[in-house]
Amino acid sequence: MKWIFLSPHLDDISFSCGGLVWDLANNGHNVEVWTINAGDPPEDDLSPLARELHLNWGLGSDAVKIRRDEDQKACQIIGATPRYFSYLDCIYRKTSAGEFYYSSEGDIFGGLDSREADLIERLSGQLQEELPEDARVVAPLGIGNHVDHEMTRKAANRLGIPLTFYADYPYAREVDGKEILEFMDRSKEWQFEEFPISEAGLDKWILAAQAYRSQVSTFWVNDEDLGLQIRDFSTFLGRYKLWRAVENH
Repeated sequence: MKWIFLSPHLDDISFSCGGLVWDLANNGHNVEVWTINAGDPPEDDLSPLARELHLNWGLGSDAVKIRRDEDQKACQIIGATPRYFSYLDCIYRKTSAGEFYYSSEGDIFGGLDSREADLIERLSGQLQEELPEDARVVAPLGIGNHVDHEMTRKAANRLGIPLTFYADYPYAREVDGKEILEFMDRSKEWQFEEFPISEAGLDKWILAAQAYRSQVSTFWVNDEDLGLQIRDFSTFLGRYKLWRAVENH
């Protein structure tokens, strides 16, 4: 079976599903990671927020290229084939008049700007054209309300095909994320499928997350902390889970 995991950014699948991806690939499945917001921004026209984040990541103007290189290493570790779409990360997007849509970290988690709502339709149309009919598509739940996760989830929802959803890590470990997942476990509107992650898969998950050297310090104290937290996340609701909405007839 072909599995296609939709990743808003150059790290979301390895962070959220790395162990599952490795186990699937190791058991003969064809696994692809389609990263949506992987396009190169103009080198000489970055917002103050983007410049600040590049500085925090220890990256220069070629930050996206470096992050794609990190992602290729991570995908190789977990046995997935990467594919990169040309949409820009929200920190780079701006209006035709040159105004940046998201000028603070608060903006990034404040919902998709209505002026770029057409991105959802554009992305959905592209996915509709390019997704194989027999693929199992796994999309982000959008926990954390990051605008790029929201865009990816809403575009996937418009496809009119059965979807499975993963919990966006690390947002799913935060208080609101835990509450959402615990509610979904009890809700009659959602069903979940459990996956036992092998010890080898867990090790590959951690190694893949560590491949994003520019991002480690954003979410973890160090590599040891990264490993401990991912191990904890892999079982904090029991076995690793994917969700799907129950259709009402």
